[in-house]
Amino acid sequence: MRHEESLKLLEFVEAAKSKGASDEFLVSLLARRGWPQDDVHAALGGYWERQTGLAVPGRAEGGESSRDAFLYLLSFSTLATWTSALGSMLFQFIDRWLPDPVTRQPFGSVRTAVTWQMASIAVAFPIFLLVMRIILREAQDRPERIQSGVRKWLTYIALLLTAGAMICDLIWFLGYFLTGELTSRFVLKAATVMLICGAIFVYYLGSLHWNRDTNLAQVRSRSLKFGIGAAAVVLAAFSIGLGVAGTPAVQRHIEADNRRIQDLRAIAGAVHSWHERAGRSAAGRSAESLPATLSELAGKGIARSQTVDPETGSSYEYRIKSGTMYEVCAVFARAEEADQVPQTQFWSHERGRSCFTLDASGQPPW
Repeated sequence: MRHEESLKLLEFVEAAKSKGASDEFLVSLLARRGWPQDDVHAALGGYWERQTGLAVPGRAEGGESSRDAFLYLLSFSTLATWTSALGSMLFQFIDRWLPDPVTRQPFGSVRTAVTWQMASIAVAFPIFLLVMRIILREAQDRPERIQSGVRKWLTYIALLLTAGAMICDLIWFLGYFLTGELTSRFVLKAATVMLICGAIFVYYLGSLHWNRDTNLAQVRSRSLKFGIGAAAVVLAAFSIGLGVAGTPAVQRHIEADNRRIQDLRAIAGAVHSWHERAGRSAAGRSAESLPATLSELAGKGIARSQTVDPETGSSYEYRIKSGTMYEVCAVFARAEEADQVPQTQFWSHERGRSCFTLDASGQPPW
């Protein structure tokens, strides 16, 4: 409440009390005229302080409640969730853009990690913004809630954890610097940790100075800037994550192609086993040492579901070429990226129909 409004309200209260108005009547009247009860009570308190010559006693701490604990615990837990996921996702981007040949990760693990990190952010970040909005809105109606001891305790705990992360990051950085092992990807990771933790530390350290006399418009403005900045970083990371991991439709195509590769490997293994069994038979010959169709393999080393395409339900192509040589074919939804192949390049494929020639007398390629 502005100073002019406070004086105006106090003058009215003193004039009304001089005419015999009761405290209950003034509270009801002024509430109907839109005055917050806290402001009315403050004016009445000022009136009685003048009449008694004593200050209205106040509690050392106020505003603590189970609701405060719930809101602040939820706020800090969601903050930890989405910031940790954001940092991990940025680490995945750095590893992908600046690959290390010694610790190279397959594309599948990167895609899976980024997908789960995006899911964590998509759930935790909106909840964090919603809870912070509720906290600030309640502080506007009841400024004493800002002085909650629960808020201060939890804020100090969050600051301690954030400061610990920043200290560990500096030690990590200095250790690599002294051993001469600094790389561009390491510097970027260290900077990522420092920027995320630094932004959180600065915002919440400033929030410890808030009290019921703080200009709430400045509090909302500062919180809005923090929220907008965080939202911009999250949206940028989320957009890049969609490019790395792909949209849900793209990811479904990738999973379907992975299933096709797994099925073709299973078919190759079953054909190899068939050939070995036929070779141990006295009547086993080259043409007879291979199954004539994939249906003959169903139930003999592989399931029938492994002989058909997971999306179309049509059977994979299988042909005997000559001797122990044979060919299997499948129709893939996407071309395989260079870093997507788990171990070998044998099953590398383009989009559309791709065929693979194998020898049943040798070990099936992985």
